[in-house]
Amino acid sequence: MKKICLLDLNYTLVGNQQETRLIRPFTRRLMFEDYRQDLINAIKDDYVIIVTARPKYQMQQTMENLRRKTGWQPAEWYFNDIDAEPPEFKESALRRFIFPRHGQDGALYYAVESNPKTRAMYARHGIQAAPYSEFIKRTASPLPDMPVYEQASLF
Repeated sequence: MKKICLLDLNYTLVGNQQETRLIRPFTRRLMFEDYRQDLINAIKDDYVIIVTARPKYQMQQTMENLRRKTGWQPAEWYFNDIDAEPPEFKESALRRFIFPRHGQDGALYYAVESNPKTRAMYARHGIQAAPYSEFIKRTASPLPDMPVYEQASLF
């Protein structure tokens, strides 16, 4: 069975969030958002659920933008419908939507998550979570075995 990836959007899938976060209006900001293709490639074979603190009213535009720019979309997505801080909303999404559908066993899941408080919340549910930089290092495939050549010397 595939593992379930709980994927953060801001500062995780959006690689240039720091540079684009203040661009207004939101539709203009989306034009400049870049999504991490290496992250998509690393998780695309799992069952991916985006869980984001981004407001629900930005959901349709965000998901259309992600699909248009990457050709990929997750299996499910949950945007902040309760106007809560990231850890509170994401725990609420777990309890209201994700656990009832997929089960409460934390071993079924892993999270790629930028927010340390949200990672701690996931840990309380038995879900391993790491920020993008740590996750991508762990999933980077090593180069195939290459022969090692040594220089020969006649001297």
